[in-house]
Amino acid sequence: MFNKHTLLERLRKQHPYLLEELPERIVSDGEEVAIEDATLDQIAFTILALEAEIRPLSRRMNALRELYDLARKRGALGAHRVGDTFSSEEGHS
Repeated sequence: MFNKHTLLERLRKQHPYLLEELPERIVSDGEEVAIEDATLDQIAFTILALEAEIRPLSRRMNALRELYDLARKRGALGAHRVGDTFSSEEGHS
C-alpha cells in the first residue's frame, strides 16, 4: 500500500532547511488553522504577530550587546563588573 504524504510533509521534504520549522497549524483571528488551509493573508498576519512578540526580546538583546561592546572598548575583561567599568574616569576597572 502507498503511504500518502501530507502537503506539509512534501513541502518539508522539498525544502528541508527552509521549512523545517514550519508549523502544522497557525493561529489566525483566535482560531487554529491548518497550514495547508491558511491564506497568505493569514500567514502574513501570523508573521506580524510573531514579530511583535520577538521585537522586545530583540531590543533587549541588542541593548545588552551594545553594553558589552562599550565595556570591552573601555578595556573591561570578562570578570570585570559593569558598574566598575563605567564608574571610573578612564573606564578601566
